[in-house]
Amino acid sequence: MRPDGNRLASRLANRLDDEQVRRYICDGVLVLDSGLEPEVHREIFDKLEWNAEHEFYMGNNVLPRIAELQQILDAPVIQGALTSILGDGYILSPHRSRHVSEPLDEAERKLMLTGSEHGAPMGEGSSGNSAWHQDGHIPMSRARYHVPRVAMILYFPQDTPVERGPTRVIPGTHLQPYLRKTDYPYAFVADDIKAGTCLLIDFDIAHAALTNLTDSTRYMIKFICLRTRNPVGPTWDGGEVGWQPPKARLGQYDHTRAWSYIWDWMRAAPRSAVNNAAGSNEMPRLIGSLNGTDQPARLEAIYELAAMGDDAIAPLMESLLTNAGQEREFTCPYILDKWGEYVPVGDPNERRWNDVAYTLQDEAYALGAMGEVAVGPLMELLGHEDAWIKINAAFALGEIGAPAACAVPDLAKLVDHELHQVARASLDAMACIGTNIRAALPAIRKVLTVDNPAWQEGRVAGQRYGEVGVRFNALCALLNSDIDMDEVDDLMVACLDNVNGYVQALAVEALTRPRNGEDRSGLTQALHYLKAHRWDHTLNGERLL
Repeated sequence: MRPDGNRLASRLANRLDDEQVRRYICDGVLVLDSGLEPEVHREIFDKLEWNAEHEFYMGNNVLPRIAELQQILDAPVIQGALTSILGDGYILSPHRSRHVSEPLDEAERKLMLTGSEHGAPMGEGSSGNSAWHQDGHIPMSRARYHVPRVAMILYFPQDTPVERGPTRVIPGTHLQPYLRKTDYPYAFVADDIKAGTCLLIDFDIAHAALTNLTDSTRYMIKFICLRTRNPVGPTWDGGEVGWQPPKARLGQYDHTRAWSYIWDWMRAAPRSAVNNAAGSNEMPRLIGSLNGTDQPARLEAIYELAAMGDDAIAPLMESLLTNAGQEREFTCPYILDKWGEYVPVGDPNERRWNDVAYTLQDEAYALGAMGEVAVGPLMELLGHEDAWIKINAAFALGEIGAPAACAVPDLAKLVDHELHQVARASLDAMACIGTNIRAALPAIRKVLTVDNPAWQEGRVAGQRYGEVGVRFNALCALLNSDIDMDEVDDLMVACLDNVNGYVQALAVEALTRPRNGEDRSGLTQALHYLKAHRWDHTLNGERLL
């Protein structure tokens, strides 16, 4: 949801400082005090208790059911932090969730937990997942980005000391394509969380619930926020100098090259000089480190190759094209492990599509970080016959941002591709480019208004996830663009009749944006209230991830 003028002012007054942003880039987590009165948290907690005892699982409807939660999202500290990380104009995703950790049976509480356990025991009735995992998007299927495009707020309405089982994270894992057992010992468990505390975490960070060893239920509410604008300068209190490491960090690895790139991207600074880039004799070693299991080596290779510019384009393209013709599965099979976690069948390090979040080939990350010089070669790859190559090329063009605006007409041609996965990746790339989207407007209009039976297979909880994902990403492309929403009001109104509440929610977001600088403060306040109270009837009580 977009703020009115007063809320925007509070965001600016409560921005993070350089040290906090540096720690977030390195660790992917910050602990924040929402700063609200205790009475607010008590009321929220009491309503959560009532719901748990007398009502059904709320899913995405936790906000309209307990509308006081909007006060957390509107808190100046929280808005300031989210603006610092995601920029002005971030929006609240339609997906949000209540997680519950019930007390472990008293006879089983004599445990010596370190906080690093994978699949720690949970009390009966708990909904929190105690197995280490990285979240996925519903129903978008977006890429796992290195730059901050998506963040989560985890809100605790009650005091949550360690023994009550706060959500824990593994710092630094937000830059990893998958998790390993060697990551687990580096878990971070926040000490003595007070009611009103929020964890601001990168969407892709590994996290898990923890055992509740008390007599009282622990609640946590998860909110997801989405960037809608590429940076034009720092949106925090600082960002005037080049990368410097934070005074303290929590993760096990040093990813200086990646961190430096992210820092410069967030403050819209020119890429660092190439004078530290490796010579051509290092090229084979760097290319060989891509897509490997050595996390420091692969991340260093990505950003060292990106810094080499033109010289690295041909080797990166050649390496990327070795992934063509492998007949990758576009419906990734999963099995349920003994901890209740869905894990992919086969090599977890293999880069492939899945319907909630996908990791690209490291070559695509390097080409995207390279900037404008890679636009031409990547546009050529959009015409490749292999769908996985198309998806990787689209992602890389999206990461380049506005300098890749000339690629939008070619990306628009993929919106009608027979595979919804290709269409979704193309639209996601347009959302990241953010300009010249008008060139794709006819294609976007078509996918938002004309049903495609070929995209309606693989229903989950009654939802046509292929087509819904395409439409959600199409709306993201419009919301993130420089198109005046007045031009597409009719399209947004048509989307209100969509079968899926996620699509409806983004259409409402577009319809309620300020228009032409018009002062509609009273209407803005009313719409802000109504969006918080909006009930998504399309869920039908189904529980989604």
